[in-house]
Amino acid sequence: MSYSNFKDPVGLLKRMLLSGNKTAYSILFREFFTKLVIPVDLLLRNSEKRKLKNSKDSSLPIILVLGGSRSGTTLLYQTLERYLPVSYISNFIASFVNSPISAYKLFRRLIPKSVKDYQSYFGSVQGFGGPNDAFFLWNRWLGEDRNHAPEDISDESKIDMRGFFNTWLNTTKKPFLNKNNRNSLCAPMFDKVFPNIFFVEIYRDPVFVAQSIILSRRTVQGSDKIAWGLLSKDSENNNDPLAYIDDICHQVFEVNRILDKNRAKIDPKNYFRVSYEDFCVNPRDIIKLVGEKALNQKIESAELKNLQFSTTSNTKRLNDEEFDRIENYFKKNNT
Repeated sequence: MSYSNFKDPVGLLKRMLLSGNKTAYSILFREFFTKLVIPVDLLLRNSEKRKLKNSKDSSLPIILVLGGSRSGTTLLYQTLERYLPVSYISNFIASFVNSPISAYKLFRRLIPKSVKDYQSYFGSVQGFGGPNDAFFLWNRWLGEDRNHAPEDISDESKIDMRGFFNTWLNTTKKPFLNKNNRNSLCAPMFDKVFPNIFFVEIYRDPVFVAQSIILSRRTVQGSDKIAWGLLSKDSENNNDPLAYIDDICHQVFEVNRILDKNRAKIDPKNYFRVSYEDFCVNPRDIIKLVGEKALNQKIESAELKNLQFSTTSNTKRLNDEEFDRIENYFKKNNT
């Protein structure tokens, strides 16, 4: 979590400290740890450059989780990471912003496994072994704006990106898994860059996505009117006290529209889609499907038999006026 992405970083820090949330505390500790290992990261930078310079093509698959903010992408990411034989950028490795591959190779035996719970704090999970969005990495090619991304990038950037992931795959000797909501905006570009890539999209009832983004704005930004999440913009209409709800609903609508448009450009054999509601009730099917189709492996685990998640987040958590405004927006827009 980079505080430069938030309008009120001091307020966010205070809210995190007062939250009583273990994942929030874990995020703060990781921020401190990242500053602590800067000298080590810089020392490993030259080793990283040599590895990237000598990269060779890999046939191992890349799996990207797609979906809008608050749609269930983090839960899906955590679940796939737990049950599939994949590599991923852990919270520990994310601290080495200049040398993730070298850090993995040097410290891989010391990195703990991800914690055995599915808690998250607005997209971040606790523990050094937990899966990370890896914004620090994707920013190399897509820019620093967490909420927007170009549909295409330069040929030089594509070569650099392909070189990084070839090196990562050859180093870990495992398929690569990652979730970063921003990647949903440019999936067709990734499909052209990587010869063996798969996408797993999760979608959720837009009414409850909008509700969750409103609640997220209040907690993360400290205001209904300050942008948060994919394709978000600050709400500037001061004449209507609930105008921010329309802005957020439009944000959700646009993300879904782009996902629909992009999905049509990708071979259905490489694109899997599941609803958040179905996933919570029966996560086994998507785990096994991705394992079979993307990894060519049958995924068998005794834990999968009774695996389920709660859908209580799909309940009304706003007042009547706010919730009705959300429902009316999506009724008018037929989503």
